[in-house]
Formats: sequence, C-alpha cells, structure tokens
Amino acid sequence: MKNKIRLTFQFIILGLIGYVALRPVFDSAYVSDFEAYCPLGGISSLGSMLNIGTMSCNMSETQVTLGVALLVGVVLFGKLFCGFLCPVGTVSEWIGRLGDKLKIKKHELKEYIDRPMRLLKYALLFITLYFTMTSSELFCKEFDPYFASVNLFNNTDIVLYFAIPAFLLAVVAPLFIRMFWCKYLCPLGALTNIFLNVAIAGGLIIIYVVAVLLGAEISILWLMGALVVGGALNEIIFKKSFLTPIPKITVNTDKCSSCGFCDKKCPQGIEISKYEKVNHIDCTFCTDCVYSCPLKQTLTVSKKSSLRYLAPVAVVVLIVAGLGFSSNLVFTTIAERWGGYDKLNGIETYSQTGLKNIKCFGSSMALKSTLENVDGIVGLDTYAKSHAVTVYYDPSVISKNKVKSSLFTPVKMEVRKMKDDKLEKLAVWEAGIYGLFDLYDFNNLFYTLRENEGVYGFETHYGEPVTTSIYYNPAKTNPSKIKAQIEKKEITVKKPTGTEKVELSFQVDGTGKNMGFVNIPDYTKLIFRPYDRMFNDYKEYDKTKLKALVFHMPEAGLAPLRRYLGSLSSHLSADEGIVRLSTRYLDKPSGIVCYDPSKTNESKIKAALIKPTLTIFTSETQTKDMENPFHIKADGLVKNLSELNLDEE
Repeated sequence: MKNKIRLTFQFIILGLIGYVALRPVFDSAYVSDFEAYCPLGGISSLGSMLNIGTMSCNMSETQVTLGVALLVGVVLFGKLFCGFLCPVGTVSEWIGRLGDKLKIKKHELKEYIDRPMRLLKYALLFITLYFTMTSSELFCKEFDPYFASVNLFNNTDIVLYFAIPAFLLAVVAPLFIRMFWCKYLCPLGALTNIFLNVAIAGGLIIIYVVAVLLGAEISILWLMGALVVGGALNEIIFKKSFLTPIPKITVNTDKCSSCGFCDKKCPQGIEISKYEKVNHIDCTFCTDCVYSCPLKQTLTVSKKSSLRYLAPVAVVVLIVAGLGFSSNLVFTTIAERWGGYDKLNGIETYSQTGLKNIKCFGSSMALKSTLENVDGIVGLDTYAKSHAVTVYYDPSVISKNKVKSSLFTPVKMEVRKMKDDKLEKLAVWEAGIYGLFDLYDFNNLFYTLRENEGVYGFETHYGEPVTTSIYYNPAKTNPSKIKAQIEKKEITVKKPTGTEKVELSFQVDGTGKNMGFVNIPDYTKLIFRPYDRMFNDYKEYDKTKLKALVFHMPEAGLAPLRRYLGSLSSHLSADEGIVRLSTRYLDKPSGIVCYDPSKTNESKIKAALIKPTLTIFTSETQTKDMENPFHIKADGLVKNLSELNLDEE
C-alpha cells in the first residue's frame, strides 16, 4: 500500500512552486518569490542577526520562524521536512524511482567511502552559515539547486559554476546513487542531523550560553563551528540518533517475516528489517515502510498503529504554528549606532511607519549611509516587515523636525518628454499633498499624473504635507484637473511586465497656488535629477589634486535607469583611484567620474564605463555580475575637479 498522505504533501509543495512560477504569466503585478518560506534561509538569517545584528535580504520573520519550527520538529518527531516537504528531496526520490523503472542499477557506496563522503554536507553547511553570518548575504543562493532551477538559472545571486554542478548532482546522481544530494551534500540535511541528536547540540549550546553569561567573549561563530563538528563526528562514527526523536519506527521481531518489503520501500535505502527501533541518521520518519508492511502490527510508530498519522499531523501543526508565530513577531532588520552613541546622554528617538522603500537589508543600509552624514543622528533601527524605522538623535544638535526631514528624499520626476518644439514655457502649480513621502509614493504620483496629458514633470520638497511643484501646459490642462487626477482612488498602470491596478490615497491640501511660468530651457535643467556617490575615501582628498572625466550620458536623465547608478558606482569603486560618480545637466545630461590621477587614468576609467558586465560588491569580499544597462561611449573631456563646483550646487 502506498503512503498516499505523504505523496499528497509532495504534490502540493511542487504544485505551489509551479503556481508561484506561472502566476506572473497571468498576473503581471505578481512577483514570484521562491524564498518566501525557505527554512534554511531563515536559520542562516537568524545566525546573521545573532552575529552582526542584521537580517539577510529578503528574509523575514516568516522564514526564521519556519526554520525554528523545522528544528523543533526534528527534535520532537524527526526529519519531517526532508520526508514530506523538501522539493529537492522529492525530486531526487522520484528520479531515483524512475531509475529503478528504467532498470538503472544503483550503487550503494562502501562504508569506508560513504562515511567520509558525509562530511561534505557539513563542510558546505559551515561555509554557508559562515559567509551568511558575517555578511548578511544568503550564501546558499549561490549554489542551491532549488533556487537555481526555479529561477531558470537567471538570477544575479546565482553563481553558475556552483549552481549547475549542484543541480546535476541533485537530479542526475540519484539515478545511480540513492538520494545522493541529501546524504552527501545538502546543508539543511546536515543541520537537521545536528539537532536530531539534541543531547550533543543542546549540550554545546548550554556550554556556550553559560560561558557568555560568565563573561567570556566568544563569538557565536565558534558555537556554530562546534555544532557542525559535533554533528559531523556523530554521523561518521555512529550514523544514528540517540535520545531523540521520541517516536520511532519500531519492528515487532516476533511477527516480522523478513520479507524485505519495508527495506525496498525505504526512500533512503535503510534496511528497516534489521532494526527493532529505527534510529538510522537518514530516517526521515516518512512512514513509507509502515504502509508497505503486509503484516498487521509488525511495523508501527512506537508500537502503536494509531500513530501512523503522527508525522503528517505534526507537519501541519508545525507549519501553522510557525506561520502564526511569525505574524506576531517583529525583528529589526538592522540596529546600527554611530557618532559616539554610547557616550551621549539624553538620546531621543523618532519613529516612522509607512516607509515602503524599507524592505530589506540593502535598502536599510542605504538609509543608514544617508543618515550617518546628518549631524546629531547617531543610530537607526529598521523593520522591513512593517516598513518602519526608529531614528536615534541628540536633541542638543538636531531637532525632531530636522530628523523627520532627513528621512525625506526630495525628488524630481519627468512625467513625459518634451515633444512640442513650439512650446516656450510651462505653468507651475504648487500644492501640499498628504500621503506622499517615499519613493514608492513618488512613483505612484508619477503614474497618476501621466494620465493627464498636459503634465510634464514635478518636484517635491519636505513639508507636512509634502510641497509639490507640478509643471504643466495650460493649453491642455489646469490645476483643478490635476488635483482631481491626484486624488483618484485607483489607476491602471502600464509597466513593461503588463498592466497593474494601483490603489492611491493622496489628498491635496486646499486648492494649491499658481506660481507663474518657467521657460523650457530652465525647466529642462531644473527637472534633471542629479546623482552623487562618494567612495574610496573621497572626503580625505585635497580636491585641487583630483581630476574629473566628463562625458555625455543621455541615460542619466531616464528615471528607469537611475536605480542602476548605484550598481555603476559599486563597479567603478573597484578601481581605488576612482572616488566619486556624479551626474549633472551641463548643457545636456552628463556623467562625471572623479579620480586621483596618481592612482588611475582616463583609459582605465573609460574601459570600466563601457565594460559589458558590471561587477557589483554585495559585501566587502563578495561580488556579483550584472549586464551593463548603460550605453556609454568611450569619449569625454578631462577637467580639474575644482572647475566643476560640484559641491556648491
């Protein structure tokens, strides 16, 4: 008899993954998130938070609580995730069965090969956790066969020369060696095996906690290393669990006929018939053997036939508990302090919610780098889940209102290109707009104003409500029409991925006021949004000794490409002689690369600008590549930086 319950779980998981992959085809507004419920990512991110105080990008309370629920399940019931939920395990198992039907002979590795080979997954677990815990970037995404396959190997976090071999080992090797990935390479398998023997893992954790409480300054990385070593030694020496889990597959030797059905049905290849209590390290508590036994009361869970449903029930309970707990849990994405915070007295805080651009570690660190340059602000906590921040500041240096304004980034957006050559000037209407604060709001304002064919652009300034200047052609529209457009409750937006309905909640304060006119040349320069990024100790330089390469950059004025300027800055920073990237409107949209001529030269800079692939730093030591979205020509003029007066604008 087949274990139809477990098979149903496996089909449901693969079906949900397929739904996530295919939904964007029918729903252009939907963005596939294959990491939304990743337990290994959650555990890795929890380690990052414990070690350096920051959560990994795209990891939230959901992944962490599901990861913890997985480990709790391991201690109480065994490796349920591996047996019921893991998509890589399911595919490996099914491919192995396909190999059996094709009569491909499987090879069981000899013990002297099998046991040392099992160390590989512990080495991979250590590497995965170490790099994640020290950089807050999920290292597992670089090689994970699941992440690579569902993204069709098309994701900037994937390292192909890691991911392709991992994928092949996960889907091809099981044809010849049973559950090859799970037994020898899966880092999550190593993690579950560590906690399967809670006596060893728990003992190491207690020793570490006691040592820290007694004043020992021991990095949590040492605990992680000890857990990995302890788990690895147990597996290669004993290859079994001891005290836990409490429920185990039991064999009634008095009734067993040694028919071998259970041995053949075990996905892991465990010889069930040779045990009284199955405590093999590979047992996933899938209960396939229980369902396969033709003799009643011979194979049971803890000698009770009624417990054959314990595993699937436990899976459901743990998932529901993990998701439920995550809904009431909020982690700080980052908790950063600077500027002599520990020595200051009278520190005050300002909290703000609704910052939709605070959505991960990267965006949080970008805000931190901005606030670090504001005198009086000395700390920042961010909460990606609720899009909220708490800012720590010294009230003797900066006011609360100034802190609020520091969180606000004024923008300039060109709603449509100037195509009417006969148009000599635009009218200016200024109004306060409620519900307008971060970049997501500005983008939505852009989309709604684009529906009014007379509006050409807008710029915002801090205020309560936010002061917004809107530039329009009075022959095609007027302030009352613009106001009505802004206060729409819903709009349909056309994006490269398709159409999307967007709900709006803007409210104009009063009727606004007319501010006269601006001529077209002045408007063209005014609406251009400059970019500035300084790096490689720019502030330490004598500016009179720096040079600047100035070049035509039409794409600097295109809003969709502006977000990639940070990637270009990161790419250029690899040359220690390049210290700043700026964009300005100098008769036309222009890019400016500032550099130290004693460390680099014009030809090297041009080569970096036109390189087809940008190499971006994701941490101090790790990089990833992306296609260069800019089409910069290898020309330009070299000037003294002092001639450009960049810092006076």
